[in-house]
Amino acid sequence: MFYIRGTAILVLWFIAARATAFCQLRNASEYSQDRINTDGTYFVLRDEAAADFGWASEWTMYSSIDYSEKCAMLVWHFKDGTKGYSMQAEDIGETGRSIGYFISGKSSNLQGANSKPIQPMTRSNYPVKVELWIGEIGETGFSPKVLIDSACFDTKAIEPNRAYHFSMCKQEPAPHF
Repeated sequence: MFYIRGTAILVLWFIAARATAFCQLRNASEYSQDRINTDGTYFVLRDEAAADFGWASEWTMYSSIDYSEKCAMLVWHFKDGTKGYSMQAEDIGETGRSIGYFISGKSSNLQGANSKPIQPMTRSNYPVKVELWIGEIGETGFSPKVLIDSACFDTKAIEPNRAYHFSMCKQEPAPHF
């Protein structure tokens, strides 16, 4: 009798363990590297006082574990040298586990390094580069620590109410000696 009951308990334990393992595996990341998704990263100048910024990134499960309690942020570099910041995820680990490894968002507002709102975009001052960083966001503002990826935008002019997407930055050729 004890043998049958013990076997039944063991079988139920294996079934429960298998179900738990399956739940963990089905939330694995499909991405092989952390990067900015250029199809989902864009900006739109609405008028001289308003703009929209959209972003998307892909994360590996390993980064979700390694940077579990860190923030993901974007640094927008403008033509005149101004930098604007936007938070992408407050806790990369929790975002990966609960939402997924493709993180997207949009905002009409960027912030300066000190977390104060800024809007530097005009027809002649638009983003020329966006960087994805791991870091901290606290009372003193944005503190990027680890650069994950960057994307660039290279054009001579932009028009209002048109979405402009970034592309991968051109690599400088290696010097020949």
